[in-house]
Amino acid sequence: MKVLIISHVADLDGVMPVVLTGLAFSSYDYQLLDIAEVDSFFLERVNTDFFSSYDQIFLTDLGVSEEVAKVIDSSSWKDKFHILDHHKGNLFLNDYSFAEVVVSKGDILESGTSLYYQYLLKHHATKLLIQDSVSYMVSLTRLLDTWEWKKWDKKEALYLGTLLVFYGNKKFIENYLSFLKQNENFYFTDAEKVMIEADERKKQEYIEEKKQSMIVKKIASYQVGIVFAEQYVSELGNVLAETFQDQVDLVMIIRMGRSLSFRSVKEKVDVSLFAQHFHGNGHLHAAGAPLPEDLEDTIITHLIEGMIE
Repeated sequence: MKVLIISHVADLDGVMPVVLTGLAFSSYDYQLLDIAEVDSFFLERVNTDFFSSYDQIFLTDLGVSEEVAKVIDSSSWKDKFHILDHHKGNLFLNDYSFAEVVVSKGDILESGTSLYYQYLLKHHATKLLIQDSVSYMVSLTRLLDTWEWKKWDKKEALYLGTLLVFYGNKKFIENYLSFLKQNENFYFTDAEKVMIEADERKKQEYIEEKKQSMIVKKIASYQVGIVFAEQYVSELGNVLAETFQDQVDLVMIIRMGRSLSFRSVKEKVDVSLFAQHFHGNGHLHAAGAPLPEDLEDTIITHLIEGMIE
């Protein structure tokens, strides 16, 4: 059986499904995409033989538009396609037989990784998948992505996200595929502990710097704290939202060349709805959106405007 796993490029919840795929299947390819790339990825390939060469196709921690969902629904390979996602903005996909979008089960907030893991255990269980080390990594990933690590003070989840940044996606996947195949229990190596400690110091300095650079703008009816940042986006967003909750309703982090990230700690502020104005989606307190495609051209035009005679 040959499998294709397509997942989110931006964080641990997108990368971890690739590791799980490697533990469940002997033959697979993977593609990590940003939110803005998903629809075009499918539309560019739907009328080719690309998808027909796979026995199973998974899309995790991401969704598609209604337009693309309809295209998939009428395709010859829809029966081998599966969407497993947890973003509220993608709940409409549950109208299609190939999608399972679940935000929570009871009091448990789900993640793309946890939903995919449950699917694999039900349909493609292997000896490796049921190891304690694997289920523990899935748990840490879910806690990090839902920010429940803070509720339970489970800093190992945060540290696992730190290692993804250190290693990069490709190396992280390779390292943990090897690690999980050799270890029934999860742990950080001594070298990783040193990296984590060094990164904690660097992160605190970075967050303090970004606190000083945040500007506040009124957007619609919201006071929005805006900051440009490329690192520690999730934690930075939450720290800023907590620190400045008396001044702002939500925080918007602009990652140039990448995406927008939204965070809030206020119960009455649903950033997933705010993100929809930017063609994004997410959860109550955490959401994201793609940057406008013409943003770089707009910036260049603005910078040189008036300078050219």
